[in-house]
Amino acid sequence: MLDGLKAFKNLFPTDDAFIEHVIQSIYFFEPNIVQHQVEAMLKDIHEGEAIPVRYTSNGAFYIQRKVNKITPTFNSKGEAVKFTTNDQNFVHHRETEIRVKFDKDGNYAPKQTIRDYTGHWVSGGASSTIVNYVIAHIWNKTDNPLYFSPLWNYCLIAYHCAYLTDKKDDSDSIIKRIKDLIKAISLELYHPNDIMESAVITVEDVPTQETAREARQLIQEKKIHFVPKSERDRKNIDK
Repeated sequence: MLDGLKAFKNLFPTDDAFIEHVIQSIYFFEPNIVQHQVEAMLKDIHEGEAIPVRYTSNGAFYIQRKVNKITPTFNSKGEAVKFTTNDQNFVHHRETEIRVKFDKDGNYAPKQTIRDYTGHWVSGGASSTIVNYVIAHIWNKTDNPLYFSPLWNYCLIAYHCAYLTDKKDDSDSIIKRIKDLIKAISLELYHPNDIMESAVITVEDVPTQETAREARQLIQEKKIHFVPKSERDRKNIDK
């Protein structure tokens, strides 16, 4: 069997060197930016604002009627998006009971959030200030408003590495190592349960202690890259 992943790994002397290359091909967000964005999101939740999620037809949502809850049935993603665009229509995430709105292209809200908090535009065509990087969710729970929107749950991965995080954990042992290490870095940098003021990350979602130690070492050795300041932020600093 021809395996492109094997060809990629063979460019490096060891699996550890390959994994380090992948991690250094990722941009994370500065912790202070993540904190500010989470605070704004929690305020919106508290005030009953609709929080973006990625649409799925798996029964994760409900519409609150006067006396009962009903599971919405939409003929298409477009119909679902249009429905929640109307402020009079209230759709909630079943598990968290948070009001939600469906993201119009699956990553529109993350792109807007990155632009709002960093000044950078990703996947915006000719106006992009970051190109050949993919917005990747770290925990793939994109129908959950507590996972889809916060910056601690996504990072920017260079195109040549981005497909790795879309592969199934059991496709190759190195895939699970990479995905778990990215999760561990997020946990070490941001402490999601603390800043979200709830147990968003459960025990089942936490990587091993060995992976956590590896993440801490990468952070201490400054092998983690953060999204650089945009021209907008540089101008603000110079004022």
